[in-house]
Amino acid sequence: MGLFGSNKNNLKCKKCGTVLSDSNRLKKHQEKAHNKKKEKCRACDTEFDTQEELRKHKKNCK
Repeated sequence: MGLFGSNKNNLKCKKCGTVLSDSNRLKKHQEKAHNKKKEKCRACDTEFDTQEELRKHKKNCK
């Protein structure tokens, strides 16, 4: 079987057909690959592809 086998829990991106193993991975894929809007830090104006990247950045940005 392939990388994901025939696991019925696999999720497919509706925009490009990429198959991912769980909903968190699908969400991150969709944000990074298909979200044209960048997430912006209000403190320093740095832009990020995902909310997760922005959240991590905010811990160290002052």
